[in-house]
Amino acid sequence: MMKFYSSLVVICFFFVLGRVNAQYTARMEADATISSLMNQYLRINKSVNFVSGWRITVISTVDRRVMEDTRVQFQKNFSYKTKWEYKEPYYHLRAGAFLNRSEAMAALDQVKKKFGTAFISVDKIEYTEF
Repeated sequence: MMKFYSSLVVICFFFVLGRVNAQYTARMEADATISSLMNQYLRINKSVNFVSGWRITVISTVDRRVMEDTRVQFQKNFSYKTKWEYKEPYYHLRAGAFLNRSEAMAALDQVKKKFGTAFISVDKIEYTEF
């Protein structure tokens, strides 16, 4: 009887071992419409290289020299990256790149000590700025 159980255990062992080593393959075919929509989704998302975030607007002025002088003073006092843009008739000096409003507000509190007219604004921020 012991020989029978031993043989049964050995047979079960080889059966289980054979099943574990077997390779299974799965094949999935997607509908052409779904594949087309997925490719369109990927193409659109690869083209988006920015997120909506917050910046500190340090100054808005019609005088470019005032904006440039303010930029120099700002960079002496803070380490935030600055950028400026011209939207007729104003030059806007913006600083920082924040994902959420609370981080922007905390930075704004510090900036307002030196630049009292500063405020936060929503802006498009490139991924490379983070």
